[in-house]
Amino acid sequence: MGLSHAPDYTWSEHFSDRALERFGVDSDRLAKWVARQISSLTLYSTETTSSPDVKKYVSDDGIIFVCDTVKRTFVTCYEANDMLAEGQKITIHEYNVELFSKELTKLAHKYRLKDSQEMLLSTKEHLEAFYQLAHTLMVGRLTEKNYQLLSQLIDEYHAVKAAMKVIEQKRGDFKC
Repeated sequence: MGLSHAPDYTWSEHFSDRALERFGVDSDRLAKWVARQISSLTLYSTETTSSPDVKKYVSDDGIIFVCDTVKRTFVTCYEANDMLAEGQKITIHEYNVELFSKELTKLAHKYRLKDSQEMLLSTKEHLEAFYQLAHTLMVGRLTEKNYQLLSQLIDEYHAVKAAMKVIEQKRGDFKC
């Protein structure tokens, strides 16, 4: 929601002083600077101030305009300190929601990793048996005994494969 009747607004002496002090905008360039900023103004905060007619709006450049909506006057301007450096329009609430989402993703990844570790630990015996059988078959001779080891190797392979399939399925359970 933008600022209604923004082109009709005037600015106070205090506003022009703050624009010069904080943003280096002198009185000759002030009208053009304000015109460029008001095209992107959105309501910044709904917090109640001492006067209900005074509202804060923020531009895409991260500049807060304090406006008297009855007198249609820009009261002051300053830089938003709670906005992200990338220039995005973000309030503290949106930043907290984004931070929470990142933490949730990180926790979900930790959970998946821990769950995968536990699954692999439960198949540790199968993994070790698979390795030993594979090694024995690779260096051994072609005998009837080794042929029987091949069926055991296949059984161990299927046990490990089943565990990996479970890990893969659980990975999809917590999409973030």
